[in-house]
Amino acid sequence: MAEKVDDITKLIQGNEEAEAPQTDFNRELALQVQYLFRQAWDAKQSLNLNQIWQMCDDYKHNRQNPRQGPDHPGSVTNVIHRIVESQIADLVDKPYSSAAKGWEPGDDMFAEQAQNIIDFVLYRNHFKDKVNISEHDRLELGTTIIKVWFDDKALDGRGLPVFETVSPVNFFPDPKVQHPHQLQQAEFIIHATPRPLTWFKENFELGKYVQREVAVPYNPQQVWTDDRKDEVHVGTSQKALLLECYMRDENGELYCVHVANDIVLEDSRKTLRGKKLQRRDMYPFRVINCYNRRGTMWGMGDVELLIPTQDLINELDDQIRMNARLSGNPQIVVGIGAGRDFQFSKWTNKPGLRIPMRDHTAFNVVPPQTVSTDVPVRREKAFQEADLIAGTPDVNRGEKPGQVTAAAAIMALQQAGQKTVIHKNEMFKAGWSEVLELLFDEVMTHWDEEMWIRIDGEQPDYQFVNPAKFREIPMKIPNALHGEVEGEDSIKDLTDDNGIAMTREAQYDFQLNMGNGFPNDMSFMLQMMSEFAAMQFPDGPAITRHEIRKFLRERVGMDLDEDDVMETPQPPGMPQPAPMPGQPVPAPEPQPLPPNVMPMGGVA
Repeated sequence: MAEKVDDITKLIQGNEEAEAPQTDFNRELALQVQYLFRQAWDAKQSLNLNQIWQMCDDYKHNRQNPRQGPDHPGSVTNVIHRIVESQIADLVDKPYSSAAKGWEPGDDMFAEQAQNIIDFVLYRNHFKDKVNISEHDRLELGTTIIKVWFDDKALDGRGLPVFETVSPVNFFPDPKVQHPHQLQQAEFIIHATPRPLTWFKENFELGKYVQREVAVPYNPQQVWTDDRKDEVHVGTSQKALLLECYMRDENGELYCVHVANDIVLEDSRKTLRGKKLQRRDMYPFRVINCYNRRGTMWGMGDVELLIPTQDLINELDDQIRMNARLSGNPQIVVGIGAGRDFQFSKWTNKPGLRIPMRDHTAFNVVPPQTVSTDVPVRREKAFQEADLIAGTPDVNRGEKPGQVTAAAAIMALQQAGQKTVIHKNEMFKAGWSEVLELLFDEVMTHWDEEMWIRIDGEQPDYQFVNPAKFREIPMKIPNALHGEVEGEDSIKDLTDDNGIAMTREAQYDFQLNMGNGFPNDMSFMLQMMSEFAAMQFPDGPAITRHEIRKFLRERVGMDLDEDDVMETPQPPGMPQPAPMPGQPVPAPEPQPLPPNVMPMGGVA
């Protein structure tokens, strides 16, 4: 049987077991990468991260409070799932856009074009789908990792800057890094992922020598409960672990080594031939935490904090259900007078039983104790504590905020109870601002071709962009003749000794904008607009009729005809709008006097 399995394995692999032709230097380099990988693995194991992540994943997906026996209810009231999903839904439901701010005046000339390119890259990368995965990692496991690189095959061969979410179990940074913002100070970063053997053959020249790994002592797939389903059959388990190791040489330049089976598959120092792997020699990763842990770069998520409260709720539910079982099927004490032939096993809760007894009074029902009033009260309190821990107020859950209906009051309650969520969103934006900078680095490095891109939004449009211009941004300096000579601008081009304008590469600070103010709910928006429509100012209403109709047509989906932007003038004789509280009442304008009537003077 074993020989048949080996024959099937060789047939699927399509190659014989042979040693890859590589130099001694590459052999030592491969062993060095694997040694660094084992060190980073042991560092994560010392923190019990794999066990914590597996427990958090099990609790999120309802694998909690297993039954301890036939009498144990095994109650599961999953509050963790609701809290996590509500926060992610609130974030993903908001519109997103980028903003670019130049470092110097010359950069601002092309800031709008840079913003359009980044928006195009985010759209082509299916931003919301990947953010959904990323935020699940951050809220459930405490840490999410974003990786950036350039895909040469995307966009019909033109290439595209790409970002993906890296699972924390596949990420092995230098253990000396103690905070996410210090990641660029690491000596190495390893991204370990299992890949099919066919993938190695397609992407590397020596990939045909990579063999199936049967027993991997350091296997990231051992963490998740459902992550090894491909190992059920030999044919679906043709894979090997790829180690993608990023390091810097003695000159501080970044390079990457791909290793599998003690084989150096690729060394970027040889394949790039003097070109930079990354424009600024930065690691193409960004780590974003939910809550920071002291002494390590790994974070803590909401699930880990909510597990004690979740266990308490399940335990209280068990007590209520066990007491209910005793009420429906009470305990019975049977005396000796029932008879020697009386069989207790036949006395069940099945209706219509005929039970022969010598003495029908020789039994006594033990009344169960009622559930203490503290149990349901404590259970409801635990639900409130779970929301307080995660920072999700009742407004975000779709519940009435204490019977408050005014939009302004709802907004105030949301801001007061959403401090934790706002903090998470701010850390999300701070991390993604660096991701956008890494994406722009890939644009600067690889994109040379002019192209049309579609800009979505309220008014979709097409923009013609030339990424090559970002490499030759004109340098600007203050113009001393501004204000002295008519027609001179405040800044001018900086020129060399020959009078030729000097240029440099563009530099921008990017920001990801995702709406996180008012609740993005239609009923709330309609209520808020109705309140604003009732507010009148001296110069006009807060919201016009045209704006309300536009909202109902575009957001609500009502079939309304287009109307003119200009407001209908107020008919004569209609009362003027009342002034806002606290404003002086304007004096009425005097009516024009009829002709031939002289105005009367005042009396001294």
